[in-house]
Order: sequence, then structure tokens, then C-alpha cells
Amino acid sequence: MAQALGEDLVQPSELQDDSSSLGSDSELSGPCPYRQADRYGFIGGSSAELGRGYPPADLIRQREMKWVEMTSHWEKTMSRRYKKVKMQCRKGIPSALRARCWPLLCGAHVCQKNSPGTYQELAEAPGEPQWMETIGRDLHRQFPLHEMFVSPQGHGQQGLLQILKAYTLYRPEQGYCQAQGPVAAVLLMHLPPEEAFWCLVQICELYLPGYYGPHMVRVWDGIGGHGGGAGD
Repeated sequence: MAQALGEDLVQPSELQDDSSSLGSDSELSGPCPYRQADRYGFIGGSSAELGRGYPPADLIRQREMKWVEMTSHWEKTMSRRYKKVKMQCRKGIPSALRARCWPLLCGAHVCQKNSPGTYQELAEAPGEPQWMETIGRDLHRQFPLHEMFVSPQGHGQQGLLQILKAYTLYRPEQGYCQAQGPVAAVLLMHLPPEEAFWCLVQICELYLPGYYGPHMVRVWDGIGGHGGGAGD
């Protein structure tokens, strides 16, 4: 059911509850003097000015209440009101409820329920040195101007390290792919580490199976016409 919903939603959104500053120029411009963080945590992001280009507060509250009602009886909602869920997804999930909705929509809540304690064991276990070194080199590259990921010792970078390491232990035959970093970082902006980990598992294995595997470089070789690796 979660996979079918994801496939149905891979198309342009009809409406958006709130726009995101992901991908803005500020993420790529390197260190800069401190500026106020926008509503998404990006320092000097394009959404720093509130009240411009956003739906009215009463409309956002109305959509929030719809999601609260749907998620309160999730199995019944998905079995009887599937089209309603799909429509509400296309309108946009209110940011205040993404931590509640994302694990339900992708099926991560089922994975977590069926594997109690798994993430904690993976997070506490030592990682493979090869992957730990590679992951460590990439941490500072993930949204460097987001307030969660500014400090190497902050909870953002450290949480990201644990999630990516846990996945290499969970799927040692796949290991780590550089493209997993931004996805895991976005999940961490909205979710606790354990929930973010299981959402990453679902993305890698249910929605994009094989995409983050060892053959990803070959896919890019075919598109770009050169043999550059993930670090290019």
C-alpha cells in the first residue's frame, strides 16, 4: 500500500502548503556571516520573511486537522479513504505533522515495530572503517548553512553519522552511497534518528531499490559519458 501511494504521488504537486528553501544558493556559497535562520532552519534562507507566499493560517490549520484525523486511524484511512490521502499529499503535508505522517506514508512505522531495538544496536556498534572514513568526509557537505548541521560536533552531523553508519551495518552488501547523505539529512530535520533511519531504509529498498547500490556509478557513467566516481 505504501509503495502504491508513493508511485501515485510521483508527479507535479497541485498545491503546496509551504515552500522549502532546499536547493537554494545559500547552501552552496560556503561560510558567511551569521544571519537569521528562516522557518526551516536555513541561515539566511529565502523563507526568512514570514507571511509572504504562504497559505492563510486558517487553511494550514484546517489541513493539519485533516491529517490528525486521518493518522489517528491510519489502517482504516488507507483501506477506505486512499484517494483522500493521495489528494492531501498532493496539497502538501503541513510541516508540523511531517514527523507523524512520513513514517506512516512510507511504511517505516511497520519496519520499526517489527524490529525493536535494531536501530539502537546498529547505532552503538562500531562501523566499518572504510565506510566511516568516507561518511566522515561527507558530513560537512550536507546543508552546511542549516542550523542543525553547522557544527561538526552538533547533534545534526552526529545524528547523520549514526544513521548512515547504521545503514552500512544493516545492509553491508550495499554499504554507503554519497547520495544518501542529503536524503538522510532532510529526514533528520523532521524526525528523530530512529524514525529517520527506517524512512531511509524504505526509500532505499522500497521506493528506489538498487539506486544507492554499488552500480550507481555505472548509471551515471552511461548518462555523463565518463568514469568519474561519487566524489566528482
